[in-house]
Amino acid sequence: MPDKFWSGSILEKPADGRELTCHASAWDFYNGEDFRIKQCTRVNQEDFVTVNHEMGHIQYYLQYKNQSYFYRSGANPGFHEGVADILSLAVGTATYFQRLGLLGEEVDVSDEQTNIN
Repeated sequence: MPDKFWSGSILEKPADGRELTCHASAWDFYNGEDFRIKQCTRVNQEDFVTVNHEMGHIQYYLQYKNQSYFYRSGANPGFHEGVADILSLAVGTATYFQRLGLLGEEVDVSDEQTNIN
């Protein structure tokens, strides 16, 4: 992700008292360089998967940033969601958690019960 993504995104609820709708969303500001996520994340698996889903939308925006406006919104909202869902599915596996150090090596991730995703 570009540096501007990290500096412009809101990934936790502001502590300064500002009111904010916390529903996760991804934004393309249509200037070719400003892409952001707004989500009041908590440290849990559900929000981890959700923020990665939103980053999937951002990846879509980044890949199409040099196209005209007509082509940037996508031909079908289902395709856009599909691209984002690929990221959600990839990061929701025990294998990925183990690679990040969130799940110990003692857990057998090859076991179908553990790695159901």
